[in-house]
Amino acid sequence: MSKVKLNWNWLYLLFFGRVLTAATFFMYVGSMSFLIQEWNLSATNAGIIQTGLVVGFAIALYLSSYYSDFINPNKILLFSAVTNSIGAFLFYYYANDFLTALIFNTILGAAAGGIYGPSMILVSEKFSRGNKGFAMGMMLGGQSLGYAVSLSVSFIFSNFYNYHTGFLVCAVLTIFGFISFYTCSYKEMSKGLGFKVLKKFTITKQSEQNKNLVKGYTAHCIELFGMWAWMPVFLSLVLIGKTGLSPIILGLVISITLHITGVFANMISGVFSDKFGSKNVLIIFAFISSIFSFLMGWIPSLSWLIILLISFLYSFFTIGDSGVLTAALTDSTNRNVLGRSLAYRSIIGIGFGSITPGIFGFILDVSNNHEPLSQQTNWIYAFSFLGLAGLYAFYYATKLNRRALSRSL
Repeated sequence: MSKVKLNWNWLYLLFFGRVLTAATFFMYVGSMSFLIQEWNLSATNAGIIQTGLVVGFAIALYLSSYYSDFINPNKILLFSAVTNSIGAFLFYYYANDFLTALIFNTILGAAAGGIYGPSMILVSEKFSRGNKGFAMGMMLGGQSLGYAVSLSVSFIFSNFYNYHTGFLVCAVLTIFGFISFYTCSYKEMSKGLGFKVLKKFTITKQSEQNKNLVKGYTAHCIELFGMWAWMPVFLSLVLIGKTGLSPIILGLVISITLHITGVFANMISGVFSDKFGSKNVLIIFAFISSIFSFLMGWIPSLSWLIILLISFLYSFFTIGDSGVLTAALTDSTNRNVLGRSLAYRSIIGIGFGSITPGIFGFILDVSNNHEPLSQQTNWIYAFSFLGLAGLYAFYYATKLNRRALSRSL
């Protein structure tokens, strides 16, 4: 009983660490609508800056997951948290145009990936089937809450004061995130790996179950990263003339709509997967999210309350299967190769997902004759691209074997 209690207390510290260190992930996106003018960016260049963050995230997630099969994941977690704080202050001091923002946003992405990789490994080690779905969901929920903080702080300061101050606030929060991580990890820093290291492992010889999980995760990432990067811009442009809300309140509403939903979505889907099975949850969430992707481009003329409700549900179902996909892979993979399995999944899935913000922006430019973004912008084709990815995620979820989810690789 004491061990279970200790694991939950550890998870609470990890949760708060995820909240605070994720405070940098969307600080650029929160200010994007202002920086497009301030830094004279095209929609394509604006998307590429966020693509840089996702590329850094993908590479670091691959490396941090891979080496968690050989190095204590707690050490990787703390090193990445330090890098995150340094990168945040570099962005605050030096980002002032396309190139500098691309460089420092990529560093922030790399730090976030280095945090995410060992976090997944550590949760999988401390929680078994039956409560792993919820625990993984809570870890990701902390990440989503941090994204909401990041987006809110950046958007509000960009409107109320200036975007530089918003970047500074986000950077300071990462220091407290490191402290939370250190508190939950310092006792295990010298702990050895609790398994026999397997040096040789052929990624391509994984089970069909794992291959389908990787393919579904890839499609999920394409849809998710496109939605994350462009929904704040979409909502700010569509709602600014409809609501009568001040920019500060509007920023909070957008952040809550897009990222607070992720906190509950991951926990709820995790509980459902523990109770009803991962396959059922993945099928339902992927299919519904794809429907919303196809719908988004058609709703700008609706009332602002309906737009917010649809956006809330869109975010809920798009992010909700993230933890379930991860928990399912950890359930079907032995621990001594889990890091490399997650690394392979990450570089493929997030690698493809990383190009989505740029592709989305390119589709916007082409479908709107390269006109500046406005309340008249046509969003149908860009969001439909995300809808196609959601359908692929749904397809690969239907191919999963329920029984295989309870067997080792």
